[in-house]
Amino acid sequence: MPDRLQPQTPQNNETLKQIQAAWEEAQAQLQVLKSQVEHAAAMAQAKVGSNMLDRDLDRAYRDLGEAVWAEVSKGKLQLPQNLTSVRKLLEGVTQKIRTQNNSINDLLAEGADIAKRLQEKMSAASKGVAATQKKR
Repeated sequence: MPDRLQPQTPQNNETLKQIQAAWEEAQAQLQVLKSQVEHAAAMAQAKVGSNMLDRDLDRAYRDLGEAVWAEVSKGKLQLPQNLTSVRKLLEGVTQKIRTQNNSINDLLAEGADIAKRLQEKMSAASKGVAATQKKR
């Protein structure tokens, strides 16, 4: 006969109680873990939202600064005296950018000239080879 039909002994009852207690403890630990994961997810979402807002604020400040600098550069807006150092810094950086852009443009023009001369040489060489082959 199968063991299931035998009456439960005190030892079996104790084992079942231990299993039940372990199961309940595991469920409680799972609930704690679940709440910790939910909290961590909420914190991560909050951090992402905060980072996006910081990025938006930085972009707004940058756009404001560019708009103000454009008006100052056109002479339509006068900065207060306490911003003279900022204006000088921006003028210096702007001049460095112009100088660098001019240098890049010069290099691009030089590269285009070299490419054009090379293309002309290759074209002339091709015509010379073609003319030599026709004479044969």
